[in-house]
Amino acid sequence: MVIKKTKKAGKTKDKRLFYSICTLVLVIAVIKITVGTINKFAINSFKRLYGSYSKALNLTVYDMDGETGCYFAAEKGMKNDFSGCDNFYKKFVSNMKVTKYCEKNSKKQGCIPNYKKFATDAGCAGYSESMINLFNQSFVMSDQTSIIVFNMPSDSPKPLFAVDSNGKMPPNKAGYDLFSLVIMKNSKGDYYFHPNVVYCLPAEKGGIQKLEDILK
Repeated sequence: MVIKKTKKAGKTKDKRLFYSICTLVLVIAVIKITVGTINKFAINSFKRLYGSYSKALNLTVYDMDGETGCYFAAEKGMKNDFSGCDNFYKKFVSNMKVTKYCEKNSKKQGCIPNYKKFATDAGCAGYSESMINLFNQSFVMSDQTSIIVFNMPSDSPKPLFAVDSNGKMPPNKAGYDLFSLVIMKNSKGDYYFHPNVVYCLPAEKGGIQKLEDILK
C-alpha cells in the first residue's frame, strides 16, 4: 500500500530542513567568532610578555657587561655557551621582580598550574612532564607572569625557558599563554630571542608559533 504525503507533512519537513540549516550557520558563525577571539587573546598575551622579557634580557646583558655565558650561537663558527646560566638566571629574574621561587616541585609548591601537554621528544626533555613539574626551577613575577627554566639534564639550566603570560590562569596552552623563549647571541654580541616562540613545547592549533605570526 502506498501512503500519499500530505501538503502539511511536506511543509513540516521543509521547516525542519530550514531550521537545521539556520542552526548549522549559527554554529559555524560562533566557531569563527570564538577562534578569532582566541587568536586575539594569544596575540595580546604574547605582545605583553615579549616586550617585558626582551627589556629584561637587554638589561641583564648590560649588567653582565655583554657576556652572560648563557646563549645559543646564532651563526656558524660560534659555539653555544651554557657555562654561566646559573648566574645569568639569578640576575635575569632580579630584573623581573620575583615574588615566588620554586627550586624543585614547582607544581606541588604552587609556582605553576596543571599543564596537560608536555614535550615528548628526547631532545626537548627539559620540557617533559617530570622536568617541568618536579625538577626545573620556576619563578613567579610581580607582573603575574611565571617562567620555567629548561634543564637538561637535571640541575643543568640551558638558555631557554617557558613563560606563562598569566600564571595559573587558563588556558595554559602553548602558543596562547605559554611560550618558549630561546636566548640567542650573534657574532656582533647582540642578544635576542629566537623567532620560534614555542620551541620544544607541544604547540596548540591556532596559537602563535613564530614571531611573524603576530604580524599577519
